[in-house]
Amino acid sequence: IADEEEKKVAKINDEVTKKQQDCERDLAKAEPALKAAGEALNTLNKANLTEIKSFGKPPPAVVNVTAAVVVLIAPASKIPKDRSWNSSKIMMSKVDQFLDSLINFDKENIQDSNLKAIRPYLENPEFDPDFIRSKSFAAAGLCSWAVNIVRFYEVFCDVEPKRIALAKTNADLSAAQEKLSKIKAKIKELDDNLAELTQQFEQATAAKLKCQQEAEATASTISLANRLVGGAGFGESALG
Repeated sequence: IADEEEKKVAKINDEVTKKQQDCERDLAKAEPALKAAGEALNTLNKANLTEIKSFGKPPPAVVNVTAAVVVLIAPASKIPKDRSWNSSKIMMSKVDQFLDSLINFDKENIQDSNLKAIRPYLENPEFDPDFIRSKSFAAAGLCSWAVNIVRFYEVFCDVEPKRIALAKTNADLSAAQEKLSKIKAKIKELDDNLAELTQQFEQATAAKLKCQQEAEATASTISLANRLVGGAGFGESALG
């Protein structure tokens, strides 16, 4: 039984290794996008965000960038229809808080409604950090962040089913290892009991043999004594 369970564990372990490598390989594809998003955030600071807020009437390309960020970070059930420049300025009114919302954005759980809302902006040819940079350095950073965060999420979604399958296989492996451990522990217990019983049997057998030998020796002594006694009686009769 233990051999069969060990084979099962080895097989599941191989599956875990393969799925782990598969997930890691796919997630590696998302790393460039995640790195680019992080680098984009590094270009943003209180000074340049305050500067972009000061624009009276920014170029349409810049307004599109801030509108895209508005719909991306909004709660899924409260995506604003007003994506005007005034709405964007309200979003960025508290610069530190706004930056924190980008840094701590839940990039692994973007809702479909947010993706649907940002898609038209991403598909606009002008929604490109290099193009935006000529209009506003801070807006280019926001543009790059939005593009790469969505790109990361798309790769993450491709990998997620594999991650779930890996988690299940890991759970199966843990269960199989636990079962194997219990079987081995039971076998050890039985082996220990068998060893103890074997020792007791050997001791009992040795004691029995000793008793038999003592009985035989005693019987031999009695027989000899009887012969001696019988012989002595015969001698007395002859002398009389």
